[in-house]
Amino acid sequence: MPHGENELKGFGDVGDSTITTVIQDNLVEFFDWGLLEKGNFFNISIPSSGHYGGSKHKLRLVDDPRYNSGQVWEGFRSNWVWQSGLSFNRQPKVIQKQLEDATYPLSKRLPGVSGVFVGGEFRPASGVGPYAHHIDHPRGRVIFDTAISTSSDVQAEFSYKWINVTRANHPFFREVQYRSQRADRDFNFTGSGDWSQLTETRLQLPTIAIEMVTKREMTPFQLGGGQYVTTDILFHVLAETEFTRDKMLDIVSLQKDRKITLFDPDRIGRNDAYPLDWRGSPKSNSLRYPELVAPSADGGYDFNPHTRSGHVRLKDTNITAVSAINPNLYHGVVRTSTEVILPGI
Repeated sequence: MPHGENELKGFGDVGDSTITTVIQDNLVEFFDWGLLEKGNFFNISIPSSGHYGGSKHKLRLVDDPRYNSGQVWEGFRSNWVWQSGLSFNRQPKVIQKQLEDATYPLSKRLPGVSGVFVGGEFRPASGVGPYAHHIDHPRGRVIFDTAISTSSDVQAEFSYKWINVTRANHPFFREVQYRSQRADRDFNFTGSGDWSQLTETRLQLPTIAIEMVTKREMTPFQLGGGQYVTTDILFHVLAETEFTRDKMLDIVSLQKDRKITLFDPDRIGRNDAYPLDWRGSPKSNSLRYPELVAPSADGGYDFNPHTRSGHVRLKDTNITAVSAINPNLYHGVVRTSTEVILPGI
């Protein structure tokens, strides 16, 4: 569509997401889902212990000033898996348990962690009464509607994502939490050490953080309009071992020349189609990444090809930095260029 001489081009509404935000959001979701499909999760069963001891299935009481004491309980790792139906040869623990008790509500099988055990008795997330609760998957915690006894024994079966994928903006700059895969020592003591901080301020490793670089190149696409828009991206990888850092550098750099389908975050927002609600719990109709990037005719939220590009391509990928910040923190950077075609600008 031609633009008037007094009209800004490249976007339709000042409230719309621009290409920088769209690319970053899509890359985070693409890598998060892609890693899940390659087995990037650990299943925690009851009982479950680590090499160093501790009980990984036990939840600890959280001293969160936003809630009453006894409402919030968290696992030793955050970023719990809510997605189901992976093509990987094993599945995360995200489907409601099929219990023999006929009174158990089996009418609906929602994605996500199914519930918790309090004092050895299973309390479903779909339940009501004094143990009604919801699961906050990104923060890896359970929040009861009303406080329960602070001496309660709260346990859960869940799966957590090993490699975390995030945006390298303000929330990324948090205090690194070492040994986050161990549930021994001070995990079970409220207000102790690293665990005295809320999960929002702890950065659990390993992590891939995606940073948008302020470098932009544009070249003509075709006669009559359109542009190739090239934006540089930095993938920061952080790990507690050199081996894990190098593994993540390989994973990212090997995606060179990949073409990734884009979803439209603005249409997702306008249609209230975010997979998780404000509490971090999946909705009854939660769409996973493959459904989000599906064509609109199939119920997805891909970009409209008549107004925006529907894909981004990764090119010119190089490992540009490798360092050991300290004996327990290893850092590396993969720099790549993303290329999208914006027709009509």
